[in-house]
This record gives sequence, structure tokens and C-alpha cells, in this order.
Amino acid sequence: MDTFSDALLRLARGFLGGAIEQYSVFQQQVDPGRTRLDHRAGRVWIGEREFADSGEIGTFAEDLTFQWAWAKPALAGMSGVAASVRLREIGLREAIPEFTTDLLDLAGFPDPMLAADHLSIIAMGVLGARGMTKFNYGGRAYAYLVVEDEQVPCATPDPGAVAGVVRAAAAMLPGGGARSVVEGYARRHHATVRASADGLEVSLPQGFRLIARVDSADRLVAADIVDAGLAAVPATLPEPRHERIPPFVPDTLLAALAAPAAITIGGRGSLRGSADATSLWWEPMYAAEDLVEVPDRRVAVAEIGRYDSEHRIWTWVHRDGSGATTLRALAREHGAAHLAADRVDLSGTAHPNNVVTVLVAGAADLGGNLGWAAVPDDAGWRYFAVTDHEVRAPGADPAVAALVIDTAANLLHPLTDQQSRYATMRAMILGWFRRHDVAALTFGEPQLLLGHFGLYELRVEFDAGGGIIGTRTGMIGELMF
Repeated sequence: MDTFSDALLRLARGFLGGAIEQYSVFQQQVDPGRTRLDHRAGRVWIGEREFADSGEIGTFAEDLTFQWAWAKPALAGMSGVAASVRLREIGLREAIPEFTTDLLDLAGFPDPMLAADHLSIIAMGVLGARGMTKFNYGGRAYAYLVVEDEQVPCATPDPGAVAGVVRAAAAMLPGGGARSVVEGYARRHHATVRASADGLEVSLPQGFRLIARVDSADRLVAADIVDAGLAAVPATLPEPRHERIPPFVPDTLLAALAAPAAITIGGRGSLRGSADATSLWWEPMYAAEDLVEVPDRRVAVAEIGRYDSEHRIWTWVHRDGSGATTLRALAREHGAAHLAADRVDLSGTAHPNNVVTVLVAGAADLGGNLGWAAVPDDAGWRYFAVTDHEVRAPGADPAVAALVIDTAANLLHPLTDQQSRYATMRAMILGWFRRHDVAALTFGEPQLLLGHFGLYELRVEFDAGGGIIGTRTGMIGELMF
């Protein structure tokens, strides 16, 4: 699908204004923080705050599909999917295919992630929920949650903000439908609405009025607020957002480690002179202290560190050639002394395994090595840099590049946010291109980056939030059509 159905668009327009207004109140009321969900209890935690009567409505996956929570057999009957079930019931009653199809393919939309966001805002409005949030649960996948706990206040019309809310709601979906947007907003607040010569007027509390001008195609031309004396009410500036939570891996350090993570993430190489160029795989492998066993060969390694997966503690190991010393120095330069300490406590991070992998991959590359090995032990894992001089990396081609970039994007995405995501992904892609002498074209950014491999090219496409939607390969020029 490349657009929402007419049935969904008709239904959504009546709820969008109220949903956007309520979502703004939710953001102002709830500080960002680590998000957790208990499906059985129907509870959501955002930072230190707990919300009852809340749960999952659906998930967006790396393959650009959206799956409703009601369609997941493992969650059947749980309180945390009750809102999703209600949404399906509304879909059946109103003949909304998006609400009754278990898995929606959003790949045809110009920005599939944005389509998932819009679908969730629509769901929040239709459900009359108090808030909506999403959290990354691995790779580039997101879970969308609705909060229905009454501790979050219901939005009331703010004269300085109403016009902006209505304009945003009218612009969110394609086509006309401006009258439905205005009438739906009025209905949410039990406000009187009447037709005017060129649109609609809505009576708001304390004598304020919303004046909406609508053209013959049912598109919103203008929306303004006037007071009882017909004087224009200036728009109020939005409330300042809460301070950003400092990332565990600082932005500049993550950008510096992004390319090394991609360069060493393949976990594959070959032995010089070997007849089978793809026979050497070193992650994960069982190893002795200084060697990784591969078929008919022992490959030299140097230990980088150890990860206690139960207690989420990373411990650096001092070994020459591993790159650990260089990475720890780099961490200090970027203001991340906590990552340079002998022991790094990852218990408070949402994605500790991703942090470990980035540290390991970065250390291996900074040490001048082609890859790293992961070896299980009683407490968790031991990590090694592959230091053997007889090991060489495989060549680069568009298919390999696409696989590596998609894999590295899944690794890095959970460690980024709106402020750091594009810069990190860009550094990863261009760094990998430079290492493999791939000509890079950046004229399409921030929507896309191109890499040229002779007659072929790799196209990396981004969403509005800076995340990688996906990669495509083909003859130069053919991907533009």
C-alpha cells in the first residue's frame, strides 16, 4: 500500500485535531525516559512514572510492516492489548481495512516510519487515549503504546494554540477534508460550529472563536483565532520540551565509532592463499586464550574485554593489539570517561548488547584489525580482535555493502535519537565507503546517499527522522525510476 484507504481518511479527519492537541499535552506532562511495558498487567512505565490502563497497539518492523497487537497470538487476552482489540472492533464496525488487517505493508509510502507514526496518532484519537509513545525494542523496530491513565489530563482549547493544531491536522493527510477536521475538533470540545461565507466558525470558551477558511476543494486556506472583540489572538510559542536525556554513548563518540562498527561487523574474512576465500568466519567461535579455531587453521587474536550478561558489566582486558587502549582514550576525548573505566556498568541502559558490540567493533578497527570474535564463557562472553596478519577482508560489492549497512543500522539505531540519528548513520555509511574506496554521492541527502561500484550503485534511503529505511542496488541510474 502507498496511501491510507478513503475509509480511514474519512474517519481520521474527525479525530486528528483532538489527537494532536492531546499528544502535545502528553508530551508536556510526561518527561522522556526509558520505556517499559507489562502486557499482562496493562501497565506502561516511562522513566519513573507508571501508567495503568495502557499498553501496546502495534509494532513497526525493519521490513517496513506494521503489525497490530491484537493479531499476535502470544498476547491474546492480555490487558495490555485491550486498546488494540477495541481498535479492531471499530474497524469492523466502520469498515476500516487498516484496523482489521493484521499486518500492513507500509513499504509503498514515501516515508514508511512516518506512515506508522500517523497511523498511531490516528489510533490514539479514535480511541480517545490520553497519550501515545513509541520505543525502540531492537534494530530499527518500534513498539507503539497508548496511555489511557487518567493521571494524564485531557487537553482543553488554548486560544494561542488551537489554530496551529487545526492547521497541522488538516495538513497531515492527503486530499481535502478540512471541514471534517474543523467539525471534529469542535465536536471533541462540545463547541458550537456554524458555516460562514468562506468556511466555518467554532465558538470556544471565554468568547474566543476559531475562524477557518476553506476553499471549494475542501482544503484549509487559513485558520485564525479571534477574541470576543474580534481582535486576532497571536499564536503562543510551544512549551519548551523537557531536556534531552544524555545518551550513554555521546553523539560525537558514536559517530566516530559508527564506521568502525560497520567495517568490522561482517565477521568474515579469508586466509591469504586459501582456495576457499569465504571459509573463515570468526564470530562467534570457540577459542583458546590467543587463537580462534577455524577449519584447518588457527587464527591469532587478542582479547578486548569480557561481558557479564547477567549483571550487565563490561570489563576491559589489557592486551596489546586489541585496540582497547586506543578506544578508551578516544572515549575520554569525547567526554565518556564512564566508558573508559576498567568496569562499565550497563545495567541502566536499554540496549547493553548494542553498546558492547559498538565498543568491541570500534576497538578492533582502531587496533588495525579486520574483525572480532565472540566466545561464550560461564559468565557471558569474551571478545577478541582478530590480529592474524594472514587474514584479509573480503572484497566490496553492492550486495555486500547493502547487507553490511543494513546490519550496522540495526546495531546503531537503538543508540541514537532524533538529534543524533542522521549524523551517526551518515558517518557510518561514508566511513565504510571511504575504507573500501567507493565513490560517494551526497547530492540527495538527507533523503539518500549513493555509492558507486563501477557500473553499479548502492542507494541508501532515509526516513524523516534520520533512520535508514533500506538499501537498493542496481545499474547506475536505474534506481531513480
